[in-house]
Amino acid sequence: MAQPRLTAVTRLFLRVGVTVFGGGDPTIAILQREFYKRDWLSPEKFGIAFGLARLTPGTNVLAFCAAAGWYFRGLPGAVAAVLSITVPSAVLVVWLTRAYDLTARYPLAQAIANALLAAAVGTMIGAALLLVRTQCSRGRWLRPTVIAAAAFVLSYFVKLSPLQVIGAAAVAGFFWAES
Repeated sequence: MAQPRLTAVTRLFLRVGVTVFGGGDPTIAILQREFYKRDWLSPEKFGIAFGLARLTPGTNVLAFCAAAGWYFRGLPGAVAAVLSITVPSAVLVVWLTRAYDLTARYPLAQAIANALLAAAVGTMIGAALLLVRTQCSRGRWLRPTVIAAAAFVLSYFVKLSPLQVIGAAAVAGFFWAES
């Protein structure tokens, strides 16, 4: 694995922070593709960072970025990754909130906002499918697909908390041994 320079880490997280919409899952999916393309992070280390980020309270994408940045450059890499991914989106949220307040009276502006929301939801679904697909290989697709579908059902329909869903998925993954 190549060890990137701190400036390269900062640039990548900044670019992703500026261009990716839809929340943590699309962001992590894009970062995964970029890490693999650059040979910066092995699938094993990605899995550890992703799994630990899902277990932490708060915003999982920030925990993931901190873990990935730590793998790349230690503490400076973690700080650079978190700041680079959050500052652009924070500025964008403030700007969009102000723009929305100014245009809330106009039906066309409302239609545009609704279209952007639909696009964000579609992006999140696509990213989730991409994350599941990376765990599926020929002949080994049933387990990750069933666990992902069950996690969705438990979260959306049964209304379990994310921590309860993670616990149930961990138990299922532990007892459902791969052959």
